[in-house]
Amino acid sequence: MFSLYKKELRYYLNNPIGYIVVVLFAAFANFLFIKDIFIVGSASMQPFFGLLPWLYLVFIPAMTMRIIAEEKRTNTIEVLLTLPVSETQIVLAKFLAVMTLLIIALFLTFGLPISLSFLTKMYLPEVIVGYIGALFLGAVCIGITLFFSSQTKNQVVAFLASAIFLFFLLVVGTDFTANILPKSIADFLSYYTPIYHLQNFAKGVVDIRSVIYFVSFAVVALFLTIVNLEKRE
Repeated sequence: MFSLYKKELRYYLNNPIGYIVVVLFAAFANFLFIKDIFIVGSASMQPFFGLLPWLYLVFIPAMTMRIIAEEKRTNTIEVLLTLPVSETQIVLAKFLAVMTLLIIALFLTFGLPISLSFLTKMYLPEVIVGYIGALFLGAVCIGITLFFSSQTKNQVVAFLASAIFLFFLLVVGTDFTANILPKSIADFLSYYTPIYHLQNFAKGVVDIRSVIYFVSFAVVALFLTIVNLEKRE
């Protein structure tokens, strides 16, 4: 499994596309947050973590869309499945490779809290917990995109399906839903959106229910991906 992980990671590190996606993600995250600092006049990191779900909506499908779809298109998935590794190991290796790329992308945004610490007093545990929540959310988005990537040979289809699914998953927790649905239903649905649970981490609160939510969602997405690979003809 470790060799598969290294193979997937090398693909991104030896391919300009991997660097482009990571750098663009960091650039957009830094720019949008800095812009909001001057508009809102707030030096808190909470707005930054509020931006991440919407950036993930585009950048994580862009990073992950090819990871199984391309293997199916080139028929290398058949060769991969004949190796002495299980479908679970294959999916986990690919998942961990993209997670590593996400960690690198988030690392490039560490300059934000460091810079803010010179302007105002930053509560370090709150920032750390916020980044942990960002990784949990990223794991969910990667798992979802992995599943859609396993469903098709077309990377563009995998990207669009993942982005659309993530959009509807995220928009449930916004005012848009609250304006078109009865308040009781909107409040019920908002509890099941990633944005609701990320807010706890952004405030520096490690809520075990939010941890269970993210872990369960990611595990289910990976499990469905594994099942899809096992059903190959």
